[in-house]
Amino acid sequence: MRFVSNAFTKALVVAGVALLLLIPVQMLRNLVSERAQLREQAIASVSRGWGGRQLIGGPILAIPATVSVPDARNDGRVHDILRDWYVLPDSLELESELTVQDERRKLGVYEVPVYLTKVHAHAKFDLAAKVAALSAAQRGVTLHLDRARLLVPVSDPRGVRNVVSNSDGLASNAFEPQVGFPMAAVGASLRSDMDLRSGPVEFDISLEIAGTSSLQFMPLAHSTSVKLAGNWPHPGFARGFLPTERKIEGGKFSARWQVLDLNRVYGSQWFQDETPAGSLEDSAFGVDLVQPVDLYQQAERSVKYAGLFIALSLLTLFLWEHLARKPLHPIQYGLMGLALSVFYLLLLALAEHIGFARAYLVAAIARCALLGVYISGAFRSATAGSGSAVAFATVYALLYLLVTSEDYSLLAGAIGLFAILATVMVVTRRIDWYGATAKEEG
Repeated sequence: MRFVSNAFTKALVVAGVALLLLIPVQMLRNLVSERAQLREQAIASVSRGWGGRQLIGGPILAIPATVSVPDARNDGRVHDILRDWYVLPDSLELESELTVQDERRKLGVYEVPVYLTKVHAHAKFDLAAKVAALSAAQRGVTLHLDRARLLVPVSDPRGVRNVVSNSDGLASNAFEPQVGFPMAAVGASLRSDMDLRSGPVEFDISLEIAGTSSLQFMPLAHSTSVKLAGNWPHPGFARGFLPTERKIEGGKFSARWQVLDLNRVYGSQWFQDETPAGSLEDSAFGVDLVQPVDLYQQAERSVKYAGLFIALSLLTLFLWEHLARKPLHPIQYGLMGLALSVFYLLLLALAEHIGFARAYLVAAIARCALLGVYISGAFRSATAGSGSAVAFATVYALLYLLVTSEDYSLLAGAIGLFAILATVMVVTRRIDWYGATAKEEG
């Protein structure tokens, strides 16, 4: 007795096989997510030793202040506490040259691009007006200008390679980690004889900082100007403020920003603990070292289309079976469906070692050759096998276009799928399905 008696029942069985194949497809999606998470863990591990995503601010002044505050018992008494008063410069100019290292840091099969950046910061302060305004607005505050410090916020101090002052306003060039500021910072004491009220003072600082993935700047000044250049071909400027000028060519980029204090939510001076770190970080802008459609994004896109392409492949076999009048057993459909699923596993495993493009080519050739040989044996026809191999190669060429194209993937996918559907409808337009069913039943 035949396992399947007519075309309608066979179609239902093929649909059931396609649905069952969604189980390994979902397992493949979970595997891709797991490998992507392992890659993120590798980046975090490299960042701990090299330096992570860096947020940098220009020099700011930290001036110790004795503040008289009411006693918590509300008995009319006051007590003094020592807090830092942070003052931002009136103008800040930052120039940075970012160099992504040719030798990538590697952890297992994962490569992590890292960079070194040289930053030159020039800050100008006019403190007299700010001190006068503070004295008039808030009584009970005593500033200790002779103990002032110059701070340079750096989100991950592990990446600081060097900090040098090019001006003579510091007591020494020995920058040290600082506490109290909303985020990590390094700093040095000013000369005790320096008169900050006498007029504008300027500071010139040079830094060398290591990091991964991203370099951001915080507009810690009344007016902040940033110039950034680097050797990364795919810079991302989506975070924070967009650059007023940018240029990308020859595998390098350059950008320029101009930001005012009106564009942020915090003021130009505040006492310790009054401004949270989140406010400073939210105002940051700069560049992300984008890896366009990286290996795991491409693998994720491939698996997203897996169900659709498995269904198209099984539909092609179903039509071929009825056009050639050589029936296939549901087990044969299942084996071919599993071969389609294994393609994605092979693709992911190879891509981690030889890159996505070459892995896709090897996996697609292996898969099309396997199905071509299997179908030629199942139909006992070399023509059927070679024709199927060519048809599958065309389908996977379309899939490659979908997963590698960033701007036109939707358009290419819509046109490609319409073309496949149109071809199937044209080829089968003269099939008498009722007649085919009657012949099978007879």
